[in-house]
Amino acid sequence: MTTLTEQIGRTYDAFPYLSGAFPVTTPEYLRTVAHLFGLDAPAPERARVLELGCAAGGNVIPFAARYPHAEVTGIDLSQVQVEAGQRAIAAMGLKNVKLEQASIADLDKSLGEFDYIICHGVYSWVPPEVQEAILRIASQCLSPDGIAYVSYNTYPGWKAKEVVRDAMRLRADGRGDAGERLAYARGMIDFLHDMAPQDSLLSKIMGDNIQTIRHGRDYYLVHEFLELCNSPCYFRDFLANARKQGLDYLGEAHVSSMFANNYGAEQAKLLLAECEGDQIRLEQLLDFLGNRTFRQTLLVHAERSGSIRYQLDESRISQLHVAGNYTPASHDGCQWSTGNGRTVTASSEVSQAMISALNKAWPGTVPVTTLIKAAKAIVPGEAGKDQLIAFISALIVGNAVQCRLDPMPLESAIASRPKAHPALRALAGLGAGTPVKMFNQWHESVEPGVGESYLLSLLDGRKDRPALVAALVAAVAEQRLTFEQDGKAIDDPQQINRMASDAVTQALAWLSSNAMLAATSR
Repeated sequence: MTTLTEQIGRTYDAFPYLSGAFPVTTPEYLRTVAHLFGLDAPAPERARVLELGCAAGGNVIPFAARYPHAEVTGIDLSQVQVEAGQRAIAAMGLKNVKLEQASIADLDKSLGEFDYIICHGVYSWVPPEVQEAILRIASQCLSPDGIAYVSYNTYPGWKAKEVVRDAMRLRADGRGDAGERLAYARGMIDFLHDMAPQDSLLSKIMGDNIQTIRHGRDYYLVHEFLELCNSPCYFRDFLANARKQGLDYLGEAHVSSMFANNYGAEQAKLLLAECEGDQIRLEQLLDFLGNRTFRQTLLVHAERSGSIRYQLDESRISQLHVAGNYTPASHDGCQWSTGNGRTVTASSEVSQAMISALNKAWPGTVPVTTLIKAAKAIVPGEAGKDQLIAFISALIVGNAVQCRLDPMPLESAIASRPKAHPALRALAGLGAGTPVKMFNQWHESVEPGVGESYLLSLLDGRKDRPALVAALVAAVAEQRLTFEQDGKAIDDPQQINRMASDAVTQALAWLSSNAMLAATSR
């Protein structure tokens, strides 16, 4: 008899995920969150990291590449995805990361001890006994100062999405293979979207989800809406299950979601009064107010919960290294936009100087201590420091700045002989068929174009700009690349040289701004 878990494994073999990096799961980031809330966590350089449900390893491979002395293990049910990831790891020459095929339910503490345990996109999509195993392993195998990350679908937001899932499954059931089922399921949502009475609840639900269904990637829709298991839960119920395993709540990976102030000063007062200072109650209230559909929860051993402090303070913020890339949103220099769609108000000279310093350093970080010195030069004494700390706190609460405990040694200027990490060069050389997404130094999945990918594979730190231009010209001559104008291939040698030169300039600028170049001497 085929078990439910085996059936789930087969769907991932048939529709494997394109495996990518999730920035808020990386140990550097998780350690920073713990620091903000008053806890120490192991440094990433030699951290032991486990990912449950790793797919082809796209979320652990970037970390392993950054930290060659760390030990990284990935476990996944799908043999197809594991083997694809193993081939990518071998091609990239990484020796500190391994992927293994196994069911999470079969694991126990003999797996070893890990400083960071990550389980992204698994908990809601497996049977109850596997959910229990996830939390059991997160407890049994977590080091004393470790952090576990678990993501899951949540109520109340998923109550509306369940209507979409139920409707899709209604039309898909009994069809042939997964591809046919998905085609019929998509058709059902189009049908209901067009047929729903105007201003009805069904019309709103379909309107909220129609673009996702029409344009979502096949593998995402199959596993999110047609998978045999998809069991959302309330946050309080998830935490109750975690506590049964000796774990307790640290916070959310997206720290900004935890602060009542994001709802306005008056509303924050009412919220905090209602929850009586209890962060757990506040979290559940915020889920109702925001109709939340998805959580990325951080857990620690229960005995550490008494040391957690949710108020951001100066001493912890002062130890950070921060980064940001802001574009002007007003002519007076007071309004700035971030890459994630946030708007920042920098009305003081101190805040404007900080924005300027971060833009100059991007994609690298700036120590907060350096920013404090600059602030004191503008506003003498503690007043300048207080202004700066308050501004950084507001950026953290507003999800408008990147923070790390350790510096990110990336430079905005492009070296005379640009260099990328060997693993990145090897991944670029694998071409479009690789199951692992390209990534950058900030642990983000990125999508370089054909020219950027080809150039990336050449950046070994030994080629200057003329050599890179010559390499592109040679690639065109060998028909590995094509330069086009008005839809027609260019064959004029002088024009190819000009276009190759422009392409190198543009590609290097793109790679640099997307944190894909190493800091090297010029």
